[in-house]
Amino acid sequence: MLTGYKFESIRVLDNENIVAWEVLSTASSQINLELFFNSMALDARVALFFAQLAHVVNPPASGKYYLNASADVLLTPDFLQRLGEEPDAAQRIAIELTDLDQLMLLTPADGRRLRALIDALRSMGFAVWADDVHHDILPCLVKQDYRFSGAKIDKHAFWTGRQCKEPFLELAQGCKKIADEVLVEGIETIADYQLACDSHANYGQGFLWNK
Repeated sequence: MLTGYKFESIRVLDNENIVAWEVLSTASSQINLELFFNSMALDARVALFFAQLAHVVNPPASGKYYLNASADVLLTPDFLQRLGEEPDAAQRIAIELTDLDQLMLLTPADGRRLRALIDALRSMGFAVWADDVHHDILPCLVKQDYRFSGAKIDKHAFWTGRQCKEPFLELAQGCKKIADEVLVEGIETIADYQLACDSHANYGQGFLWNK
């Protein structure tokens, strides 16, 4: 069972100032969260998203918060309507699309619906980010003409840059084909921080700050 929430800081790489927080669920130590979420029913995942939303848009929380959602959550029929009923939600949250690897499995019609929904959310003022972008998924996102407010580079893709810098730098540059801004996940050390800065990404996130 889930036990609550934790918050990981998102920082501007140039000065390390905090600009937002990612909202993550917590659970007892014996729970594998990845397996738990993979087995969670759609209605339960929708309920969790809106529970997190209510938690951060109401006092005493302040600042901006990034909430995770899969494509099927975004595509539920009343998703946009429910978001629109939350005052100031567009200024308080960003939405991270978490299951990028599943996008290539969508039917052409569902892919068009999802792209239209992302455009609609952005026109409402919501930032929509692609979460865990890596080398294998980026060409698919480019080919299918997805456009996001931001792209978060997968931490494992970033860590490959520790041994071979160029593929990571190429990935960071490629993310600009699908997103207005770029964030590097998995920054754990000062050397990681410098590598992330070398990519000219906008933001960073990781254990270096969230110890």
